[in-house]
Amino acid sequence: MQLCSPQFLSRVRDDRIRVERMDNMYFEYSHASQVFTEFCVKDIVDIKGSQSLSSAVILEKPVICSLAAVIRYLKEFNLAKVLSKPMKFKQLSGAMEFMTINGTTLRNLEILQNQTDMKSKGSLFWVLDHTKTSFGRRKLKKWVTQPLLNLREINARLDAVSEVLSSESSVFGQIENHLHKLPDIERGVCSIYHKKCSTKEFFLIVKTLYHLKSEFQALIPAVNSHVQSDLLRTFILEIPELLRPVEHYLKILNEQAAKIGDKTELFKDLSDFPLIKKRKDEIQGVTDKIQIHLQEIRKILKNPSAQYVTVSGQEFMIEIKNSAVACIPTDWIKVGSTKAVSRFHSPFIVENYRHLNQLREQLVLDCNAEWLDFLENFGEHYQSLCTAVHHLAAIDCIFSLAKVAKQGDYCRPTLLEERKIIIKNGRHPVIDVLLGEQDQYVPNSTNLSGDSERVMIITGPNMGGKSSYIKQVALITIMAQIGSYVPAEEATIGIVDGIYTRMGAADNIYKGQSTFMEELTDTAEIIRKATSQSLVIMDELGRGTSTHDGIAIAYATLEYFIRDVESLTLFVTHYPPVCELEKSYSQQVGNYHMGFLVNEDESKQDTGEEAPEFVTFLYQITRGIAARSYGLNVAKLADVPGEILKKAASKSKELEGLVNMKRKRRKCFTKLWTITDAKALRKWTDEFEMEDMADFSF
Repeated sequence: MQLCSPQFLSRVRDDRIRVERMDNMYFEYSHASQVFTEFCVKDIVDIKGSQSLSSAVILEKPVICSLAAVIRYLKEFNLAKVLSKPMKFKQLSGAMEFMTINGTTLRNLEILQNQTDMKSKGSLFWVLDHTKTSFGRRKLKKWVTQPLLNLREINARLDAVSEVLSSESSVFGQIENHLHKLPDIERGVCSIYHKKCSTKEFFLIVKTLYHLKSEFQALIPAVNSHVQSDLLRTFILEIPELLRPVEHYLKILNEQAAKIGDKTELFKDLSDFPLIKKRKDEIQGVTDKIQIHLQEIRKILKNPSAQYVTVSGQEFMIEIKNSAVACIPTDWIKVGSTKAVSRFHSPFIVENYRHLNQLREQLVLDCNAEWLDFLENFGEHYQSLCTAVHHLAAIDCIFSLAKVAKQGDYCRPTLLEERKIIIKNGRHPVIDVLLGEQDQYVPNSTNLSGDSERVMIITGPNMGGKSSYIKQVALITIMAQIGSYVPAEEATIGIVDGIYTRMGAADNIYKGQSTFMEELTDTAEIIRKATSQSLVIMDELGRGTSTHDGIAIAYATLEYFIRDVESLTLFVTHYPPVCELEKSYSQQVGNYHMGFLVNEDESKQDTGEEAPEFVTFLYQITRGIAARSYGLNVAKLADVPGEILKKAASKSKELEGLVNMKRKRRKCFTKLWTITDAKALRKWTDEFEMEDMADFSF
């Protein structure tokens, strides 16, 4: 298989994925079982390890084969241990933990970045992100992209946010101060675990963790007295115990040596590092011998005050004035000189200084080895430290969501297991913030229920707010299921298992797909994956092809979702025939449009020529169908030349008249076709004669 072939890329659907082929033998069960078992056995040091192995070997054969291949691959980078500490495997099940939000939905709803310059500003994440720490920010990003499905977990988060929002206790203020300006301890702990950290980084991270442990330990009495949220209590009370091991490692280290990266002086007490102690004793022994040799040198030079000198890192040199050089032994070696003095090493110093440097080099190697062992030992606490950091990140996220709830007219949503989305005067969370204090955003309500009206067909003029409205409903649903307050007066949200969107229009040159192909590919994926518990959003499906084909596809697709999928659906369209589905499914479907006012151009009254109407957008969701889209109004706003607009308006009027005539004909002759007696025929004839006969000319 060619990894870069179009067929392959279409299957993986992302050209950024790198695929490497491995020999088939690595996937054979006999070989894989041996590799996997050997890998597990290395980590068995206690009963827990034995239990871990027994739970691992009962995995299904395909899982073991895949794991063995992954183990072999990671070993090349010395990263295989990420699978072994802790040796814990989670069995996959059919039960979903998080709402399904695919890449298309992330992009269409602008959850992580806007679609203009791909920056965070203007996204849902930007609105929600008031975190103090980098690891809290990453945790919040995970929450936003993985809304919860478990009602109890959602309410636990909401309870925590509510308490932070309303509590007068100083506990939360103290915790927020502790979080402020924390380094990225999550990445620091990970760097330590993989032995990629410097001594300075290690000391900084461990010292930070120790201070956090002490600070949270001091908060325990106040937390027990004033914090009611079970989630917050669990997070706060567990942190000191999870961070308890760091104190031992901090006491071992010499702070100054750690900050400058001197591993030879890094450890205060060498009783736990016998190899370093032995090497330092040997170094001290050689140094003492060289110092004793100084007495002999003084006798030779007949100078009782003679001392060794060190210049440019060269040690134990004997400095002699140039006028007295003739008095020194001939076997002394000259190692440097100036205009005034010369410096020498005696044969004894040459030999022992060489030995001393060898021991020092060996000490550096020994210290590096002991440092790696020290990190390995510290890594045994990796899981507990990660749990503590995750608790801190979650607390940071809860504080962030509480700040969001304070910034405007937000309410606590009510979550249910039923299929419904009821929002009273909801607002688009991003647009609401971008407009700021101007207070120009028009709130809109939503009432979808699986037992009654579950589909909204939305029409209306271009730029009337249709897309913003349907995005608003989706974003409020996401916010509710991550445990956030929402921008509305009231909100009742039934748990949604996935949000699927088909919005926008763009081709994909890399994949060789046209705009319409992209449109239908996304639609097909929604059809395959959406369930009755999903929220489906489709914006102008079918606009990438001819009018007739577009109407047919839009009509058939929406009817499929109404009849078979039964999901909560928001369907935006400019095709009036699609709105007729309300007649066939009156209990499940409702027609709506974005309100507007139409004012005719005054110049039309003077010249008699057709001209685009002035449309005033009301941005209010309203019952009923909008018969026209008023696209020429948008063209006028876009500064299309007036001459072109007048021609377009004239042509639009002509085509609209033609369509209306055909509609009247169809209605008239359909009624005629059903007539079965003379009386009804005479009545139809009278009505026919009253119609404008020009409409029926051929």
